Amino acid sequence: MTRRGFVEVSLAAGGCAACGALGSEARADSPPAVTGSGYELWFVGAQRDTIMNGKLGAAIDLNSLTGMAHLYGLGPLAELRGEVTIADSRPALARVMPDGSLQVTESFAAGAPFFVWASVPRWQQVPIPAAVSSFAELEQFVPQAAAAAGLDAARPLPFLVNGREDMIEFHVLNRIGNPPHNMEAHKKIQVTFELEQVEAIIVGFHSTDHRGIFTPGDSNIHIHFQTPDNRQSGHIQKLLLGSGAVLSLPLAAG
Repeated sequence: MTRRGFVEVSLAAGGCAACGALGSEARADSPPAVTGSGYELWFVGAQRDTIMNGKLGAAIDLNSLTGMAHLYGLGPLAELRGEVTIADSRPALARVMPDGSLQVTESFAAGAPFFVWASVPRWQQVPIPAAVSSFAELEQFVPQAAAAAGLDAARPLPFLVNGREDMIEFHVLNRIGNPPHNMEAHKKIQVTFELEQVEAIIVGFHSTDHRGIFTPGDSNIHIHFQTPDNRQSGHIQKLLLGSGAVLSLPLAAG
């Protein structure tokens, strides 16, 4: 693994001091935001409020999701001190250590300022054509494949990609201390890593209506990943899919 863009500063301790004082809007047992064909999806907080308005504290206590079956989710850690990825109810909390290395903890003991998650009991698999390789090409392919599979691509949608990927460039947020936060600061705290020829499960969410909420302001998809050993995880910013990669979409109960 190579890494780029690391700022030589010490890592502040993570945690979830705000989790005990969450409002009712952050409850994991609140009504589903979206009931789709074969899945239920929820979200709290908004990326734009975190980046532009400095809402960095926990909007959800991830402990509230413990025990939820068939759970998939992603977002940043509270105070922007890492990334959260959940794949089939297995959590990965990715943080940058003081020496610049990546540490992944398999735990729900954290909070997130914005978060999107879904319960998907069953999946249907769709081969990804060889012509679909990059992040942008995947973004275009997901709604096309969803529509072909009988899903409503206009609704927020969870999806997975499984396979051995040629390249994953990803970042892990590493905010140090408590300075004011804005877009310029947000870019500076992104510590970038790169993996090549890596087995991974990519957890993604697609929506045409939630840019700046649970997808980035310039994209209809937000994707994280875990490796099978759960030692590598983070927010994907560039991607080259390997041959044989498979897209998974929710399968409606028959």
